[in-house]
Amino acid sequence: MWTEERIRELIAENKLYRFYKSREWQQLRERILKEHHYECAWCKEKGKISRAETVHHMQWVKQHPELALQEWYTYKGKTYRNLVPLCHDCHDRAHKRMQYRPRGRKVNEERW
Repeated sequence: MWTEERIRELIAENKLYRFYKSREWQQLRERILKEHHYECAWCKEKGKISRAETVHHMQWVKQHPELALQEWYTYKGKTYRNLVPLCHDCHDRAHKRMQYRPRGRKVNEERW
């Protein structure tokens, strides 16, 4: 069983990957993806359909280890979804990885 204390230890040891390889996380991840028909929630909000490949923690595990296996969380009396299925591109955007740039080329006057 994963406890907040154990997850904090993994964070301190820089071994959080062990949590993401756990049976509990893998089963929860698969359930979330299946419930959302493997569709990216953020793309779907924009009217696009993209295959979700990952489940994103809206409340990041490193900042909120107590929510690591929680699908929902409550803040100021309102309930929010914590685990969201995302495609690779949206997950990069969520984490601002690789200096995220949207797909597609922008053409300017200099380009020919």
